[in-house]
Amino acid sequence: MNQVMEETQARSSSLAAFDSLTLFKVKFDTAETTRSKELYGNGRMQVKVQVVVAGADINGNAVHVPPEVMNSIELIHYDGGSRLQGGWVSNTEQGSYTLEMRNADHAVAVSDEDEDDSIHPQVRSFWVSSQGAGETRIAARLSWNDTTIRTNGTTLSSVHDSSVSLTAKQPAAYSIESFRWQQTRRGDEAPGNRIVNYYLGLYPQGGQQIKLVDWVSEGIRGDRIFARGNKLRAWNTNYLEGIFVVPEEITHDVYLPYSSHPLSDVLTFAVDGILKLSERKEKYSVRVNDRDGELTVVQGLSEYSTIEAAHKHAPPFHFVAIDQYGTEHKLAIRTDFDAREFSLERG
Repeated sequence: MNQVMEETQARSSSLAAFDSLTLFKVKFDTAETTRSKELYGNGRMQVKVQVVVAGADINGNAVHVPPEVMNSIELIHYDGGSRLQGGWVSNTEQGSYTLEMRNADHAVAVSDEDEDDSIHPQVRSFWVSSQGAGETRIAARLSWNDTTIRTNGTTLSSVHDSSVSLTAKQPAAYSIESFRWQQTRRGDEAPGNRIVNYYLGLYPQGGQQIKLVDWVSEGIRGDRIFARGNKLRAWNTNYLEGIFVVPEEITHDVYLPYSSHPLSDVLTFAVDGILKLSERKEKYSVRVNDRDGELTVVQGLSEYSTIEAAHKHAPPFHFVAIDQYGTEHKLAIRTDFDAREFSLERG
């Protein structure tokens, strides 16, 4: 008999020997003493909840809990024993937002054993979020041998009584003064071109940063040109554009009109008397999202104009900035063509 067959048969024997649960509890992935945690009720922020189980055979020897039993585990409300509801949601996959609020318990996390073949104990993990403010006490249940077992003290003579508590807080709202809006000149452009990066950050409570990690506008995510003007005849500026870039970008290509003739939309009388306009554009690979926890807007300016007709298009650009906890902040960018500036305001 080869080794693979021996291991397969040994595993099958172990699964068949499962006779009882010796451990069935609900916990966080931190210290055992931590029985409650807080999160923002924004539908995105999550708290990791673990269900730990162990099994034994008829003689009390530790054995592997069968996969079908592990897969049947789900979280429930301790009170009433129903599946999570009322805005509370559990997922078996982790989302992209911070799992812990500031000042939460930062004890060393327990390693995940969902895919571990060790016999004792075994762990199944869930990530819990809430759509609104509220409190709940979370237990677990599983199915085995046509029986439902819960950890809310209602089954098997209340042998298994284990839960954790979660409090979902109202998502935080901040004044416009809590948002930092800074601009930095790129500085190595061709003569007549200028590129400025605007950085949006959130620094409430004495300047302590809350990272901004994403943004959407009208439910759409992706690079957006929200301002564009041509033949502006402003100080050293005939062309302007503003681009809000997505946070995963490292560089963004910007194309600005460029010519050897300054202010090229002004009449330049050559021998043939034809107006000379710049059809050439200079390409710049602009470094973006280079400040941790801040979003980037790129502004392109040029003394030259394109061959397009004169125009100004820059209605207030409304968007939602999303912070590391998944909370949305409604903001807007307003364009001042005369001052060649973008300003931040409430959305």
